[in-house]
Amino acid sequence: MFVRDMLVSCLRRWYFVVLGLIITGVATYFAFNMVLPTYEAKASIVLIPPAVAVTVGDNPYLYLGGLEQALGVLQVKASSPEVAAPLLDKFPGSSMAISKDPTTSGPIMAITVAADTPEQTMALLKGTLELVPSTLTSLQTELKVPAASVITSMPLSLDVEPTKIAKKQIQMTAMAGVGGLAATLLITGFIDRLMSRGKKGRSKEKDPGDAEQPSGPRLLVKDELHDVRADADTTATAGRRVKSRRTSEKRSQELGPAEADVSVDVGT
Repeated sequence: MFVRDMLVSCLRRWYFVVLGLIITGVATYFAFNMVLPTYEAKASIVLIPPAVAVTVGDNPYLYLGGLEQALGVLQVKASSPEVAAPLLDKFPGSSMAISKDPTTSGPIMAITVAADTPEQTMALLKGTLELVPSTLTSLQTELKVPAASVITSMPLSLDVEPTKIAKKQIQMTAMAGVGGLAATLLITGFIDRLMSRGKKGRSKEKDPGDAEQPSGPRLLVKDELHDVRADADTTATAGRRVKSRRTSEKRSQELGPAEADVSVDVGT
């Protein structure tokens, strides 16, 4: 019932619907341009065990176990504000995430950076890839780790081009479009109801005869009252004539024929 009434109102006030759609289109356009997409790039770095931990001639990748503790320390240090903030300040609105790669059990660090433009994103990713090894080196330098026991790092993967992330932009645009359409339908229905009520009120003022009559006893108008009185007078006159005729007949029977003739002559 509500949907049908809404559709009827929209068809009857189609010009309000057109105006609402135009406003909705403008609002959607501004929402799409105000909320800009972001760009994201990823990379991964693996920690390499020190030379003293590897048997001569063996593959270093066979000795990756036990580096998870060093990876955790490096993650916390590289993500700290005093280390990451100087790099992020070069790209306002950017972000950087450094964490252990959840897809593997080895000492592999996953790096994800995001910025407003593709150029800034790739520059931030490059700076992060330089930041992690330097932080690892500074940590071991502070502890005065011998050169033969120094843990190193090596990039495993690196995005060549950033990925466009338009999820927030699409969400805001969809909200503006759907919200504007719903507001157009509701406002059109409300205006149509107000205009219909006003039109009915003016019609009743102009044509009071069409108003609903009360269900109680109806008052007689002047013409009807005159007709009723005329009918009553006619009925009363007829009654008097009949009564007079009966009285004359009765009197004639009582007086006899002779007296009746005299009465008739006198009456005439």
